Amino acid sequence: MSLHVEESAVIMGTIDSVWELIRPLDFKFLPNVEKVDFSGTSDKKGADNVVGGLRIVQYKDKSKQTYKVLELSDIHRTITYDLIESSPSVSFSSAVYTISLKKISESNSTFISWTTDFSNDAGQAEVQDSKFKKLEAFKSLRSFLSSIQKVRFIRQLSEPTRYPTPSTDKKSSSTMEEGDIDSRPSLD
Repeated sequence: MSLHVEESAVIMGTIDSVWELIRPLDFKFLPNVEKVDFSGTSDKKGADNVVGGLRIVQYKDKSKQTYKVLELSDIHRTITYDLIESSPSVSFSSAVYTISLKKISESNSTFISWTTDFSNDAGQAEVQDSKFKKLEAFKSLRSFLSSIQKVRFIRQLSEPTRYPTPSTDKKSSSTMEEGDIDSRPSLD
């Protein structure tokens, strides 16, 4: 009998913005991830679209885990991956993870579900650790997405406002005839 862990959360972000962070499986929203290598290439764009692609995750504590992508669906916004190697080694023989997203239309937010199916040799400590790591990951995802949204907002504020400029072939305001509409913004 395998052990199943499932945690879920609501993320205040569009499903597209959340999927953009989840899909590459680079865990860039997790503060404890130092770097991720993609199938031995430096270009993640080539590796993130491939079922069977590997992710070698180096954590800040110098531990390293290798994951293999088993399923990737842009239609269902689901990614499934398998832990195939860990240094230091883990006490269980296998773990398969699935992250699924669903759109919450009422609030234009995202429901995220993250599951792990451990082999039957996993203990209660591994199950509890997986649960708490998922809950921490949801907090990190929220924080990371919030910081991205703030940066985008600040960029929008810093862009100059563009008002239509009068064309040189239009009538000047001194030659406007009765019934013409002045399209210049009012200064009142």
